[in-house]
Amino acid sequence: MEIKLNSWDINDAIEEYLEKKYSLKINMNNLEDHPYLEYQTIEYEYQKHKNGKVKKDKDGYRIIKDEKYVKKYACLNDDSNISFYVDTFNEK
Repeated sequence: MEIKLNSWDINDAIEEYLEKKYSLKINMNNLEDHPYLEYQTIEYEYQKHKNGKVKKDKDGYRIIKDEKYVKKYACLNDDSNISFYVDTFNEK
């Protein structure tokens, strides 16, 4: 089953969390800026030949030289959604 939360649901959940955890009563709709989601992705650097073309292995895949985690941000504005799937068949 897919659970989908729109921006209003997300803001309500944040407000409830702040009130329970920190005893703060904040209206998320009155903030100057939208909340941001911080996440990390992996960026790969590939080995290159002297002429600048990317080296490939025997199967045609690019050869990874280095990988690093890069921090990125996503704005949770009015048209944002968060969705996830819940397996309801394996409940105990």
